[in-house]
Amino acid sequence: MNMDLSFHLDRRPDVEAIRALYAASPLRRPIHDPERIRRMFEGSNVVISAYTGNRLVGLLRGWTDFVYDGYVCDLAIHPEFQKASVGRRLLDLAQGLGEGIQWVLLASPLARDYYAHLGWERVEAGWKLPRKGWNPGPMEAFQAEHADLAAKA
Repeated sequence: MNMDLSFHLDRRPDVEAIRALYAASPLRRPIHDPERIRRMFEGSNVVISAYTGNRLVGLLRGWTDFVYDGYVCDLAIHPEFQKASVGRRLLDLAQGLGEGIQWVLLASPLARDYYAHLGWERVEAGWKLPRKGWNPGPMEAFQAEHADLAAKA
């Protein structure tokens, strides 16, 4: 495995690379709908990507006002690179966008302990309004449905 990694602020990967990484990572996102993925990235003002050569292996997508608040929407790391500090580096780069930004995120059940390990504090006072429409269903079914796409990452 090539560990010669490069990190890029605001280098927006193509939709097919994003879909494949989401399928492999696994992040349950609407990868069945390339147009929705495109719009998710078009509407985000923070995109930080990690590559080995031309291969997308890590991706952070989020929003910030660059002075006070920031939200990490997605942190997707290819499984082959999950122990190579790619996620930590992507989060560090986001943190470097502004000294006074307080970043928050919703962690997937698989990653909750990861953020505590990096020094993030658990948020107890959060609220969410459930998404209407697409529901990814159980992780196992999602992975089985998108195994061919994940193999392209």
